[in-house]
Amino acid sequence: MSCTHVSNVLGVMNPIRAIADRAHSFGAFMVVDAAQSVPHVRVNVEELGCDLLAFSAHKALGPMGVGVLWGHMDLLEKLPPFLTGGEMIDSVSEQGAVWAPVPQKFEAGTQDAAGIHAASVGLAYYDEKGRDALEGRERLLVDYLYRRLDAFPQVSVLGPKDPSEHVGVVSFNLEGIHPHDVAALLDVRHVAIRVGHHCAQPLLASMGLQTCCRASIAFYNDAHDIDQLCEGIEFVWGVFHGND
Repeated sequence: MSCTHVSNVLGVMNPIRAIADRAHSFGAFMVVDAAQSVPHVRVNVEELGCDLLAFSAHKALGPMGVGVLWGHMDLLEKLPPFLTGGEMIDSVSEQGAVWAPVPQKFEAGTQDAAGIHAASVGLAYYDEKGRDALEGRERLLVDYLYRRLDAFPQVSVLGPKDPSEHVGVVSFNLEGIHPHDVAALLDVRHVAIRVGHHCAQPLLASMGLQTCCRASIAFYNDAHDIDQLCEGIEFVWGVFHGND
């Protein structure tokens, strides 16, 4: 069983522990995609009850092309490597090979040492600044973002009506205007958002949508950034509808 910890479209935190317990009752393993949760909330694999958990460094102040896979040692030892090359073997013969112990077994070829170090520095930054303080700041910003967007009659905010249930992102659509047009015009105002299906086409399809806009918030944002976004939305609406 695999599931995202936090939806990168709706910002909803899924009940991973309950899902994991259910999966385990059927003898299945629980794999968690924590790419959207690690940068925004404290993650405890024991509390989640998962067997494997993965996330990407670039969403957590690290470089692109590097990620983290956590897993129970007994499970990692049973899993076969999916890439082969130098550094991941103990010995090789014409008839076969003996894999190196975990974690080397999964690290084929020359490792991205610089990227790995940068990823660890990025993660350490959260602890240095205090996870609780950063989470509290983000919650206030997301609440402000949600309420500003929800105040536009022409904006449809996706997901829960309670701002506290949005972790890090608030997705929306502007009535009658394609999200790609919204993003292009916001770009003119030096406002960056993400548009598209966000690698979640089945989710959007279930909502009767093909694409949407997504505003992402992190601790380094402030209320001024949100105000600029909202001013940009007013600009986009004006481009299509004048002063109506």
